[in-house]
Amino acid sequence: MMSPGTRQGEKVYADLKEAVLSGRYASDTELSIAAIAEDIGASGSPVRDGLHRLYGEGLLQMGPHRGFRVPSWSADALRDCYTWHGHLIRMAIKAIGPKALREPVAPEGWLTDYRSPDRIVATAERMFLTLTNKSSSNELAAAVANTGERLRTIRLFETKRWLDCGDELVSANVLARFEPGSRLLEALWNYHRRRIRAASMLSEALKSRSQS
Repeated sequence: MMSPGTRQGEKVYADLKEAVLSGRYASDTELSIAAIAEDIGASGSPVRDGLHRLYGEGLLQMGPHRGFRVPSWSADALRDCYTWHGHLIRMAIKAIGPKALREPVAPEGWLTDYRSPDRIVATAERMFLTLTNKSSSNELAAAVANTGERLRTIRLFETKRWLDCGDELVSANVLARFEPGSRLLEALWNYHRRRIRAASMLSEALKSRSQS
């Protein structure tokens, strides 16, 4: 059973993580422990601990004076992250094998309101995580989960750039059910390649938001 202090620490961590992943703080924003603690009505210690945990997960960067800041995505860093995520997904699909898949990777995806950017992004994360979980590799699943969280804010910008992000997910579900071999591999690599090629544009869009 958790102590009251541990429960508070977990809640503060969860609230901080949600704030960072939802894009509440613009990229390059320096996070003040005192300001956050006052805002959420907590002491500085659990806030500091939560920020350290997010830094360890790659969701924050070290700022000046040993503080923390929200990461900014350079075009090269974003391109690298998309490429890494794409390779992880290819490894998962090859590990599963076409005969072992043969089912949608996000069964509830058909019912998702694809007009909502948040729902599109959530479905994408769920789809990729479901794929890697089927590979029976805990390391793959952990890597994809972490990379998906790091990409969450930029994926919201994807939905503004392309109106067919929801259609991409539906197509992947269909292929996972009926053609889970080379066709699914090709479709999901095209998904990543599209974003790799647009890394400069997406990076600039994120910078423009942080400056507005």
